[in-house]
Formats: sequence, structure tokens, C-alpha cells
Amino acid sequence: MKKITILLILVLASTLTDCKKKKIAEEEPIDSSFDKSGMLNNYSSNVIIPNFQHSKNTLDSFALAYNNFVAGKTTANLLLVRQKFITAYVAYQHIESFEFGPSETEIVRANFNTFPTDSSQIKSNINSGSYDLSTVINLDAKGFPAIDYLLYGKGLTDNQVVDLFLNSSNRVTYLSNCLNEMQTKINTILSAWNSGYNSTFKHSTGSEIGSSLGMIVNQLNFELDLLKNAKVGIPLGKKTLGIIMPQNCEAYYANTISVNLIQECLLNLENIYLGRSQTGNDGLGLDDYLDALKSQHTSGTLNNTIKNQFNIAKTKVAAIPEPLSSSIQSNAAVVDAAYVEIVKLLVLLKTDMPSAMGIVITYQDGDGD
Repeated sequence: MKKITILLILVLASTLTDCKKKKIAEEEPIDSSFDKSGMLNNYSSNVIIPNFQHSKNTLDSFALAYNNFVAGKTTANLLLVRQKFITAYVAYQHIESFEFGPSETEIVRANFNTFPTDSSQIKSNINSGSYDLSTVINLDAKGFPAIDYLLYGKGLTDNQVVDLFLNSSNRVTYLSNCLNEMQTKINTILSAWNSGYNSTFKHSTGSEIGSSLGMIVNQLNFELDLLKNAKVGIPLGKKTLGIIMPQNCEAYYANTISVNLIQECLLNLENIYLGRSQTGNDGLGLDDYLDALKSQHTSGTLNNTIKNQFNIAKTKVAAIPEPLSSSIQSNAAVVDAAYVEIVKLLVLLKTDMPSAMGIVITYQDGDGD
């Protein structure tokens, strides 16, 4: 049976109900005094485009280091390539949640980060030297997870990894092709944002399905669902009756950054909620909109409840020892505690917040949260 991949989750999650395929006219919340245009401008100018630019820069730096490794296949150069790879993988966590507009066209999530990777398919592609990375069969044989496998292997010494590249020009080419595809896609996305799409995004100030606000809220939740399921829940055994699946962890082969990637993903989601830039500048965001709507939750404001839950979830995730593949075996209770708080955050962001804003969640995850 083919192993579970993010691709399967994406297929389930992206399925829309028939009623939500129509442009439903939602009742607009009372928000006439709130500067939606300013909020969208903050997102595009200070959050989205800068994050894509940073991701592009890290990919370009990774490509340069890889080219140096190809020119001189030494363990020292391999270590430098791995450092640049990790930096690029971390930066990617800050663009994955913007799968709308140009990113949706390029299908960033599935093309960049379908894991666990299919090592058998990768080996078959390398051995044959003939493959098409744009086909569905190769979605879990490329991107960051495939490069993770190629740069680290499983149970291999650094010298053994170097020898694999020394003895196979096809392996060298395969990694280069995976990297080039990501560079091409992110360049296309940035070009689109810096031209017509930026204006389109900023001027879509409604709350209806397909509006910029609707897409931000939906993709924020979509990403949190993936964090809950693919990054934590599936390895922890939440989908397999408690049978843990350490091999399904993100960055399984590097085996040093899986928890860090969860932290970065969660930080990015918090930044989106707050309208906070990569440099820490706090602009207009969803938090400000909720306050303008005077949205309440139990004994306090919904905004404060969400911010507090972000802090709780981040604290619980930070308590998980690296790597995740080991922690789910020796510290399952610690991982589960983080999972529980992530679920609580998801309920707030996916149910309470959209309800207050008049936003329709247009995807299904199939697990009822």
C-alpha cells in the first residue's frame, strides 16, 4: 500500500462542498470604520512579498552552494550545502500559507513539500535518467523532501553521501532539477505579485468567497490543518489508531529540524494573524479587524483568546525535543500535549474567527478537527 503523503491530505482538504462552489452572498459584519484596504496593503507589501523574496534568496543561496559542491564533491562542501538547504527549508515555512493567486497557479505546497518522500521513485528516476517532474507520480519524489533524502540518506556517513554523488552524474542532475524547478516557480510567483496581482489583491476588500480576506483566512486555516495533521498528527499516530509513524516526519532524513519546522510554520501563522512582518513590525492584521468588530469569546475578547492560544501552542511545541521522529517514540506525551493545543487554536481560527468576520471556510479536511 502506498504510504500516506501530504498529497492525499491535500486532495481531501481541497475538496469543496457543492454549496460552497457558488458565490454565496455573506452578511457583512459591521466594520465600516476598519481600514481593510490598509490591512491588505500591509499583507501584500510587508508580509507576503517580502517572505517570497526571502525564500527566493535562500533558494538562490542554496543553489550556489550546491553548484560549488558539484564542482568540488567534498564533505566540507556537503556540510555547507546542508546548511543552505536547512535555511531554505525554514524560509519555505513562511510562504506555504499563501497558496492563492500566483502560488495556487504554481501549486506550491504539493510541488515543494509533499512528504514523506518516495525514495523508491527517486531511485527509479535517477537510475533511468528519464523522468518528468511535472507529473503527478513525481509529486512525492521532488521538492524539499526529495532533496532531504538525497543530501542525507538514511544511516549513511557524510563520506558515503559524497560517494553517491561522485559515482552518479544522474544523482547530481536530479537534485539540480528539483532545485531548479522550485527556483523557477518562486521567480514566477514573485514576478506576478510585483506586477498585476499585487493591485488585484489589495483592491479586493470584500469578505465573500474569493476575496483577499477570504483567501487569507482560508489559507491560514488550511496551513494550520496541515500542521496539525501532516507535521504532528500523522507521525504521532492520530490517523493510524495510535500506531506511530516516525518515517512520516517532515525532514526525516536530516533528522535535526523537524520540530524547528513546526515552530517556524506556527510562527508564520501567528505573523499572518497579527499582520506582522518578517522583521517584527506589527501592522494591520486579522487581530485588529477582530478588535474593530468587538468580537468576544467567553469572558474576554476573541483576539486576546487567540493570541493567548498561539502562545500556549508555541510553548508546547518548543518543549518537544528534536528530532520529532525520536520524540514520538520516547516523549509521546509531550508531543500529544502540543497537538492538543494546536487543535484548540485551530477551532478558534477556523470556527470563531471566520464566524465573526463573515468568512466562509471553503475547504474540507475530513477529520472534523
